[in-house]
Amino acid sequence: MKPSISRALLEFIAVYSGWTLYGIVYPIIGRWSVNYNSLLLKLPGTSEHFILTLLLWTKSHHVVYILMRTVYNAGFTGAMILTFTYLLVLDDVIRARELVRNYAISFGILAVIFALVYVNAPHYIYHNLPERYAPNGWQARPQFVLPSPHCTIATLSFLELWRRKELPAKLLALLLALIPPATVLLAEHWIWDALTGIFLGLLVYRVVRIN
Repeated sequence: MKPSISRALLEFIAVYSGWTLYGIVYPIIGRWSVNYNSLLLKLPGTSEHFILTLLLWTKSHHVVYILMRTVYNAGFTGAMILTFTYLLVLDDVIRARELVRNYAISFGILAVIFALVYVNAPHYIYHNLPERYAPNGWQARPQFVLPSPHCTIATLSFLELWRRKELPAKLLALLLALIPPATVLLAEHWIWDALTGIFLGLLVYRVVRIN
């Protein structure tokens, strides 16, 4: 029997709500999480000069800056909703449910990682960056950094759309592909956050996907 759209919607809402709830209760769950900023800052591409140079370059190119900020603000919520909705519009409920399972597994892995260890975002460590950032809160935890949830979800969504033959899917996939560079160019994430987020998305996609 073909899965119903209503069931897929309920699963999507449950997964998104679960991650939201995790963000709310994280101060309790993550109180013993170990900070390893000192190790991160030994890696290349983490110096204040490097981060500031990227950010200033982005801000000096107005069109690029507006595009990167728009893409980033859409975030993983936008990537999830757009991709999931696209699949439902095409009545591909099986793929939509698989995508939701991918999201759920990724959120589970991220939740475990952040409960154990964390680093902080560049703008949390370098306080004088010339950009306004969202205040810390359940929607923007400074510990939810490596791997980048934005890049993980964007990668899963990109792969799901790119495999399709329709032109709108390809165009939407290319838009989502801008999320990882946006996180780095705006100093919302380190380059290592983006790379590990992409890797996690690829890993989950290859393990869970169906042919």
